[in-house]
Amino acid sequence: MSFMHSVRKTFTLLGFMAALAFLAACSANTVVPLRYQPSTPQGAPTCTQTVTLLPFADKRADTITIGSLGEGKRFYAENDVAEWVSWAMFEELKARGCDVKYREKSDAGTGKGYVVSGSFDTVNVESGTALMAKASLRLRVKVEKDGKFIIEQIYSGERENLGLSNVDAAQKVLSSTLQYLLQDAASDVVKATK
Repeated sequence: MSFMHSVRKTFTLLGFMAALAFLAACSANTVVPLRYQPSTPQGAPTCTQTVTLLPFADKRADTITIGSLGEGKRFYAENDVAEWVSWAMFEELKARGCDVKYREKSDAGTGKGYVVSGSFDTVNVESGTALMAKASLRLRVKVEKDGKFIIEQIYSGERENLGLSNVDAAQKVLSSTLQYLLQDAASDVVKATK
């Protein structure tokens, strides 16, 4: 092997690694990690019941993306959106004192006691100017007891938030908007179980 062949091979390998790093960096700029921290507002009703939570159904027209960065770029969720919403509701009910049982499949028989289910048709985040992002969410929450309907309500809202990057702003605003909606939804569920 000649010296030039080794140099060419090294530059080819470096070029390939640089291309991979560039592609990873580009995808990282559009993938939003979905996180959630429960926040029980002061004066929220406390729960003393056992509640079965069914997974929330994703009824969005576009279940692949979660919003737009502009310039034809789209935001994508790092994790499953339905799991994010479902486990956020789980955490909110648990924070209020409910003994929450999460049932992985919603098609199984609902059984006895209180059952909470839901769906969402809007989870969207739009990147604005100066690292500002705006999110809009809309979800439906239903409560039944022993198979009989108790309540069903729709919760929707929009919020804006700043971040250190477009992805950070998107993550923060989605989390705060979901928290804003689920504070009311979880309180309404607890009131329905009294």
